[in-house]
Amino acid sequence: MNRLLSLFLLALLSLPGFSLGGREPTAGASVLRLGALKGPSGIGMVRMFESPPRLSRGDTLELQAVPSADAMAAKLVAGELDAAVLPVNLAAKLYASGLPYRLAAVVGMGMVSVVTTDPAVRTFEDLAGREVHVAGQGATPEYLIRTIAEARGLDPDRDLNLAFRLPYPEIAASLAAGRISLAVLPEPFATQALAGNPRARVPFSLDELWKEATGRPGYPMTALVIRDAVLRDRPVSASALLAAYADSIAWVRAHPGDAGVLVEKHDLGLKASVAAAAIPRSAYVFIPAPDARADVEALLAVFLRIAPKSIGGRLPDPSFYAEIPKR
Repeated sequence: MNRLLSLFLLALLSLPGFSLGGREPTAGASVLRLGALKGPSGIGMVRMFESPPRLSRGDTLELQAVPSADAMAAKLVAGELDAAVLPVNLAAKLYASGLPYRLAAVVGMGMVSVVTTDPAVRTFEDLAGREVHVAGQGATPEYLIRTIAEARGLDPDRDLNLAFRLPYPEIAASLAAGRISLAVLPEPFATQALAGNPRARVPFSLDELWKEATGRPGYPMTALVIRDAVLRDRPVSASALLAAYADSIAWVRAHPGDAGVLVEKHDLGLKASVAAAAIPRSAYVFIPAPDARADVEALLAVFLRIAPKSIGGRLPDPSFYAEIPKR
């Protein structure tokens, strides 16, 4: 979370009568507001934008495409959303701050790759001494690389030259144009780089190296959080929302071309062709929070060790992991 957002949160919390999470929905309210992040994180939800699910008791679903994780956090703090998709560490940080939102499901697993045009790079150890452009300082891509490096006997600060000066799109474009030769990129930017330069390739799997380093089969990238009051007071509508999201993810994985068209139609931040090409390389999933807890805690433990403030200074307590209501 950047400094501007942190100042915004402090300002809100200082207002007289302001409470974390804003207003709770009343018993008679009929609109559940769900935020989708523009870009790859929003792709799994796209069928819900096209055909919003029917909820219970006359409730309706309002979907919003939000441009960034910082903007999404601000909306949650202000009480403007009932559910949202966030990076896992940000979800934990907001929960630690007292916001009444709990993790309902992991909706995106590892989507990060090393992409290179350098034929000499074949193993992780070949990264030593080379400039590695990383998309996301203080985020999962950086901490993933650091964890794997340490597990393989490398000092990430001494042996690796991690560069953070370029944003995601520019890293992909620079790889495609041959201006840089080595980068760590999430989807769909890895796919864009691979498509833009015939010499670009993925020399090894970061997913496999994470598994070797941590013993966990994968690392969660994005999660769905939902307001406590919705889980408590509208369990049938909450269950319908979650089931619709799971169905949307399954449909997106099965129909990447059609999903790409909807991503562009609903202005989720990607062109149809880019989204369609990236979906098969992306790990869209729907794992209920209790089943995802071990993988979530393994990733958050890395954030806690390297940058405790990034998750609120502690691992979330068990109440963070919501049980999905029965339909």
